[in-house]
Amino acid sequence: MSILDPVTLEVFKHLILAIPEEMGANLRRTAFSPNIKERMDESCALFDSRGRLIAQAEHIPVHLGAMPSAVSAVMVDFPKLCPGDQVIVNDPYRGGSHLPDITLIAPFFWKGKLKGYAVNRAHHADVGGDTPGSMPGSSSTLFEEGIVISPVLFVKRGIFQDRVRIIFEKKTRNPVERMGDLNAQVGANRLGVSRCADFISRYGEEAFDEFVEAIIGYAESRMTTHLFDLPDGDAEAYDYLDGEDHPIPIRVKVRIQGAGFETDFTGTASQSRGNANTPLSVTRSAVYYVLRCLLPSDIPPNHGCYASVKVTAPEGSLLNPRPPAAVSSGNVETSQRIVDVLLLALKDLLPDQIPAQGQGTMNNLAIGWNKKTYYETMAGGMGGGPKSDGASAVQVHMTNTANTPVEVLEGVYPIRVLKTALREGSGGEGIHPGGMGLTREFFFLEDAVVSIQSERRRFPPKGIGGGCNGKCGSNLLRRVDGTTIGLPGRCTLNVAKGECLIINTPGGGGFGQKMGSL
Repeated sequence: MSILDPVTLEVFKHLILAIPEEMGANLRRTAFSPNIKERMDESCALFDSRGRLIAQAEHIPVHLGAMPSAVSAVMVDFPKLCPGDQVIVNDPYRGGSHLPDITLIAPFFWKGKLKGYAVNRAHHADVGGDTPGSMPGSSSTLFEEGIVISPVLFVKRGIFQDRVRIIFEKKTRNPVERMGDLNAQVGANRLGVSRCADFISRYGEEAFDEFVEAIIGYAESRMTTHLFDLPDGDAEAYDYLDGEDHPIPIRVKVRIQGAGFETDFTGTASQSRGNANTPLSVTRSAVYYVLRCLLPSDIPPNHGCYASVKVTAPEGSLLNPRPPAAVSSGNVETSQRIVDVLLLALKDLLPDQIPAQGQGTMNNLAIGWNKKTYYETMAGGMGGGPKSDGASAVQVHMTNTANTPVEVLEGVYPIRVLKTALREGSGGEGIHPGGMGLTREFFFLEDAVVSIQSERRRFPPKGIGGGCNGKCGSNLLRRVDGTTIGLPGRCTLNVAKGECLIINTPGGGGFGQKMGSL
C-alpha cells in the first residue's frame, strides 16, 4: 500500500532536490580555486543503489548528463563499498568528460544496506599534462592532457589514501590548490550522505524507497506524455567544427515517434588527430540537454526523463572515439556543436520553438605562471528566438558558469583586465536579433603560457527564419611594440610580460527577417 499521496510526493521531491543544491553551495564555499569558488564550475547529484539518477542540481549541463556513466563504472569496479568510502575518477572512457573534470562518488547506507550515492564533479584548474591548465591547444593523446584516473578509492572508511594524494602532489602544478579543491569535494559528498541519512531517519526507509520509484516513474510518465504531444517525424541536419586543416562535419538524424526520441550521428567525421573528440557520455549529455529544453521545467530531472531516449554514435567516430584519443576540447567545444546541429534538425519539426544558434563555443582560456594556473570560459551571444531577442554576454547551452570577478582575477594572478565590454554589432539582425558577444583584453604582468580552445572562428552562428548570422569570434595578441597578430581557434603559445591577449566572442544568430531587409 502506498504511503505517498501527491502532496507528500511533492514535498519529498523538494526535500531531495535541495540536497544536491546544498552540496553545491558547500563545495563552492570551501573550494580553494577561483574556478570553482567564483565561476561555480561544479555539479552535484544523487543516485539510487541501482545507479539511477534521483536528483540533480541545475548546475553544468555537460557534467550532469555524463555523471550516470561514471556511477556505472564505479559500481562495476567497486560492488561492495563501505561507509566512509569515496571513489575518484576522471577517465573520459570510464564515465568522465575530460581530465580536468574530477568526479567523487560516495555511497550512503541505512542499517548496513546500500541506498545510493552522493556525487559531485568539479573542473580543476590543472591536472598536469603538457601545458598549464591541462587544456592544450593541440593534443593527440589523452596522456598529453593530464593525469588519467580510472575509478580508485580516494577515501577509505573516512581515511584519505596517500597513493592518490601523492599522484596529485607530483603531477599537478599547484598541488596545494588541487588538494584544497578535492577536500572541498569530499566534504560536499559527506554533506550529501548525511542529508540522505537524515531523510531516511526522519521518514523511514520504506518512504525513501517508495519516493525513488515514484519520482522516477513520475518523470518518465510526464516525459512520455510530452513526447506524444510533439509531432512525429524525421529530420536531419549537419554543421561543422572549424577544424585545424579542414572543417569537421557533425551530422544527425532525429526521429520523434510516439514516446520515443532517437538521435543517430552516423555520417559524423571519424575521430580526430586532435582533441575535439567527444566521449559517448558527453554526446549523450548534449542530447539530454536538448531534450530537457523541450520539456516543461517542472519535470524533475532524473533517470525517468531519459528512459525513452536512444543515442547512436558509431564507435571510432568523433562522438564515440576509441582510447586513448585526446578529448579535452570535445567536452567543452564539440558538445556545443552537437547541440547546434540537433536544434538545426528540430527546427523542421518544431519551427515555433527553436531559436537561432548561439555563440556555439565556451571560449576556453587557460593560463600558467610557474605554479599558478587559471582557467575560465567566456560568455557570448544567445540566438534570437521566436518570442524574444537573444541575451548578450551569457553562457549558452552546455555551460552554466559565471565569470570570474576582475577583482579576484587581478588579486590572485599577475594579470590585468584592461577591458570587458559588449561587442557591438556582433549579434545577427532579425525580428528578434541575436545577443552580442564580449571583448576581453588581458594584460600580462609576467611571462605566461597560454592555451586557447575556441570555436566559431570560421563558421558563424546561423540565423533562422531569415535572420542574419552572428559574427564569428577572434583571438588576437598585441605585442609590446603595438603590432597585433591573429591567433588560431586552438593554440598554445608563450606570452611575454607587457603583451595583451584579446578575445572577441561570437554573437548569436538573429531570428526572423526584418521588414525591408534583403
